[in-house]
Amino acid sequence: MIAVLDFGMGNIHSLLKAVSLHTNDFVFTSDVNEVKKADKIILPGDGHFDKAMQNLNELGFVSLIKEHVAAKKYLFGICIGYQVLFEDSDETNKPGSTIPGLGLIRGKIRKFEGKPNLKVPHMGWNKLFDIKPKNTKLLKEIPNESFMYFIHSYRPVGVDRLDITANCHYYGETFPAVVEKETVFGTQFHPEKSDKLGLGILKNFIEL
Repeated sequence: MIAVLDFGMGNIHSLLKAVSLHTNDFVFTSDVNEVKKADKIILPGDGHFDKAMQNLNELGFVSLIKEHVAAKKYLFGICIGYQVLFEDSDETNKPGSTIPGLGLIRGKIRKFEGKPNLKVPHMGWNKLFDIKPKNTKLLKEIPNESFMYFIHSYRPVGVDRLDITANCHYYGETFPAVVEKETVFGTQFHPEKSDKLGLGILKNFIEL
């Protein structure tokens, strides 16, 4: 069974519809006891890192997610659910401070540096590069330079190259768009909003 976590972050109607295309064995829930029964967890959403971690802590999900991963069960983070997989973020209401993430993937979440000719947030369709076909389960049969739908102002830095299975280019830099570490997976983009190839990524996770 797949548990899609309801932790109050963004509109996830399109994700639930996309998951339902591939399986009926899922729940959208904020019930810790329900989540404990799951073989897989999807951590979705849009929004603010600080608020996301506050909600995860208040609902009792932080320790539960870590126990789930320690038991070698699958976890998939999407957008803000991707960012909270990392060590910390400076997306807070207190300048100069950081908020701890789940710490499941090495790296830190930092805002794109401002440039006059490029906008923040990074919003719309962009390509995946450097896909590692031998090292990826999530991107199986996803071609290099496939377009995916992004909307974010922050990105991970300092990530272990071994954990990165695809990159994206924006703001004159290359940032990790997909990470995979043992049973932990994440995408900065929204696969559920990324047409057939994005739905294929969700299918790959569901079928693990």
